[in-house]
Amino acid sequence: MPNDDLPANFLVAYPEQGNVTIPNELVRGFCTYCLEVKPDGDWADRAYFDPFKLRPWLGYIIIVEFLEAENDFRYRMYGTRVSDQTDCDMTGRLVSDYDSDVRDFNMRLYHDCVSNRRIVYSEHTRLYSRYDCDWCRVICPVKSDAQIQAIACNYPVERPKASGDIN
Repeated sequence: MPNDDLPANFLVAYPEQGNVTIPNELVRGFCTYCLEVKPDGDWADRAYFDPFKLRPWLGYIIIVEFLEAENDFRYRMYGTRVSDQTDCDMTGRLVSDYDSDVRDFNMRLYHDCVSNRRIVYSEHTRLYSRYDCDWCRVICPVKSDAQIQAIACNYPVERPKASGDIN
């Protein structure tokens, strides 16, 4: 997904290709973990992503399951910290149900991740968060038998206040 066809303040990069700077320590840690357990050009094994192993990132984890017939993804887990930040919980819903400008961007990221079996990193300025933040996320393609998922660590990074801001 080239960055030149993305809206301003949106970035996509591929950690397996190198030279990706991830500013947030938590997301960087998740990316390092994914790079350790995922073979290059292939799926990561779902066994590496049980709740115990995801514990350091759990509140920020989003798991979507690919639904081939619908060409869509169903949210199987929508992290509690992400839900708190966005004031919604998408668990059980489809990505296409998300009534937001960022829906198409998310759909493209998930398709890119599973279609190309590659880890995807993205950043974008908040659209619907309760707080002024930028979202940074790492998405890893995962497979168990015939079940294909994308597992993401999605973290809101507070934006620096401009001089003169009161709050």
